Amino acid sequence: MKYTELTKQFRQFFELPLTPVAVKFNSDNEPNIPHPMRYCEIVRKAAAFGTSYTCSADDMSCASAELALGFVEPAYGDVYPRVKPANTEKMTVEPLDKCEFEPDVVVVVGTASKLMRVAATLSKVKGDMVNARFKGEFAVCGECTTIPVMENKVNLSLLCAGARMFSDYRNDEIVFGFPMEAFVELTESLKEESITKALCGCLMDDLPARLVEAILALGFTKGTDHFLGRFGDEIVRLYIPKDESGKSSSITLHVPVKFKDADNAKGSKDVASCMFEEPMNYRLRDNWVDVILLIDLHEPIRRAAMKTEKFNALVNNGIEVMLDRVVKFKRKTTQ
Repeated sequence: MKYTELTKQFRQFFELPLTPVAVKFNSDNEPNIPHPMRYCEIVRKAAAFGTSYTCSADDMSCASAELALGFVEPAYGDVYPRVKPANTEKMTVEPLDKCEFEPDVVVVVGTASKLMRVAATLSKVKGDMVNARFKGEFAVCGECTTIPVMENKVNLSLLCAGARMFSDYRNDEIVFGFPMEAFVELTESLKEESITKALCGCLMDDLPARLVEAILALGFTKGTDHFLGRFGDEIVRLYIPKDESGKSSSITLHVPVKFKDADNAKGSKDVASCMFEEPMNYRLRDNWVDVILLIDLHEPIRRAAMKTEKFNALVNNGIEVMLDRVVKFKRKTTQ
């Protein structure tokens, strides 16, 4: 599917149980709603159960959604937010990872603590505060679908009484609405951030002597914030990153591949994307391609290193897999 990898990257980074939802105004699909439903209910079913629906005005059981989404014009005065002019005939709502069309909006449902991280990352990408407009009404339909599509702005909603009462939203859930371009920009920035974190190692002075000895015994030498070793024809760097709580339970292996110039490095991107999939990753850096493998130890690294045989096997196997991929990558590209 067109957006499968994008969805996977977003959900894994922010640890989201529910999938992002793609919304398309006036799609080519035919309505397939089994019975009238609220728009916010359609969105949550897509996020939680992977359902795909196309709906028309006749399928809407909520008058607020009909107005906000542009199925009808208001009879008296004006309404905000709403699609202007009201020329919506039908809409398709489906999980982003199943989506083959170009979405107008991506809606993300999550707990406040999960979407707090989304907001913090979005702020870093934009270099500014996240500004939200909400009033506890017209929530999923108006605040998280209409505002992103009409004003081309990311918006956050605390939901409304109808969504929480009738559409199965949990008490701790809130919703983000993204213009598609903004969602793609945010998600593509996550790879660089995850790589940066993976290559941010502990200083040698912060590591227990027993752990340092275990890594040196594998054939590495000490650097300032990483270990360095030659394996075959490659120099492998080993980093011990910390998580947000300051603990270390993983190892990052890093092999830099040098190209003749930046253009050649950029030309290898398609090959790198195919070859370096999870748990591997890569980034372009001038005339280099940094190849990264994250090894999750599933326990504190101090404890893992005490199980010498298992620890050595994990690291050595990681090095072997990584070097094999790097050799194949070099064969398929021009350095």
